[in-house]
Amino acid sequence: IPFCVFMTLFLIRYYNRPERVLIPGYNEISEIAEVSITPKDWHIIERTLSRMPAAVEVSVLTADNIVVYSTINELVQNEHCTDDEIMRLIHATSRQYYYQIETPRPFRDSQNGNIKGEEQHTDFFVITRIPRKEIRKPNSFISFYWIVIEVFGILIIFCSVMLSLISRSITRSITMLEKATKQITLGNLDEPVERIKGSNEITSLTESLNKMRLALKEDNLRRTRLIMGISHDLRTPIALIKGYTEALSDGVVTDPEEKQRSIEIVGNKIEQLEDMIDELINFVKVDSGEWRQNLEMHKLSPFLKDFARRLESDGNLLERNVRTAVNIGDSVLAAYDEKLLIRALENLAGNALRYSEKGGEIFFNAEATDVKILVKISNTGSLIAEKDLPFIFDPFFRGSNSRREKGTGLGLSIVKSIIESHGWSISVDTQNKLTTFTIAIPYNS
Repeated sequence: IPFCVFMTLFLIRYYNRPERVLIPGYNEISEIAEVSITPKDWHIIERTLSRMPAAVEVSVLTADNIVVYSTINELVQNEHCTDDEIMRLIHATSRQYYYQIETPRPFRDSQNGNIKGEEQHTDFFVITRIPRKEIRKPNSFISFYWIVIEVFGILIIFCSVMLSLISRSITRSITMLEKATKQITLGNLDEPVERIKGSNEITSLTESLNKMRLALKEDNLRRTRLIMGISHDLRTPIALIKGYTEALSDGVVTDPEEKQRSIEIVGNKIEQLEDMIDELINFVKVDSGEWRQNLEMHKLSPFLKDFARRLESDGNLLERNVRTAVNIGDSVLAAYDEKLLIRALENLAGNALRYSEKGGEIFFNAEATDVKILVKISNTGSLIAEKDLPFIFDPFFRGSNSRREKGTGLGLSIVKSIIESHGWSISVDTQNKLTTFTIAIPYNS
């Protein structure tokens, strides 16, 4: 907009400047004029003409009324005009034009005030005329500044309108964001944040707010599932403990052997509760991620090879066929907590041993690709149901094929928390009659 304004002003000034009148030079006028004229005379005439506005028509005549140069159509160049003809022309067109007749004079030197040139006058005179309608117009100076005022007035109005529209848009967007944040603050996470049209910082903020809303909603669902899982898994042993203790205190159980068996059951259930509480505390500790601040770089290959040897020993003891392969260079480093990582691997290996039958096969492989290291633990035997795969890492979730096994349902959740807290990732799939857990470790993680 400023560029257009200044270009407009420049063009207005250009088209109103006197120098825009095309005045021939001395060489050109000496060729087209049939009368002789000296360079000094033409220089004086040229200086006089250059000071006239573009709308002025001029004719230069000699003292003998011969037209030397003319932009007046009625006065033709190189023709002779009598005084009567000139007066009749002026009289006939006086309603349309204002006329002026003058003799060009030398100009004074701007430095010392002396008249330039030796001659004090020329043998030529100049007839100028301008349309009467041009005279009615304001002078160029006032006209120019009126145009400036009009242009800047239009610019101010345009900017005011645009500012008003932008302000309304920003105000509406901020109002929408305020409403959305209030809904999130009140816990209403089901209502999506209304998307704002366009592509700017507020749009980006809206998208981030919507992502935060979804993350909070998922976190609330996760917390709800966790509480429901804790409530469900704690209710059963507590109910049994309550039932047996009431039976003992009320004298329902009188046989000494039955009393002893009831006491043993209560003790077992208490131990089960202790294990569940310990698992829950460990899960919370791992999920908080405070331990990540003290991670150090370690060689990965010796650690995995040592774990592979222990897994082979456990497999032999439990009559499982364990096959291991660690193909990682000894110089490969990774930042990890040895105790937590061994706990995660032992949890995966324990599941593989538990859910495979005698004589079944278990595979432990570690290999390096171009971008990451893949650690895989696979086993034959009972496969995870397809419908259970999306929830296998949820706290307290137990798949349909694991109901018969003891457990709190926190094992794989702790594994996932440990792996992801290291900045790694874990996935599970069931293909080729194998259940495979894959840990992906980026280089220099």
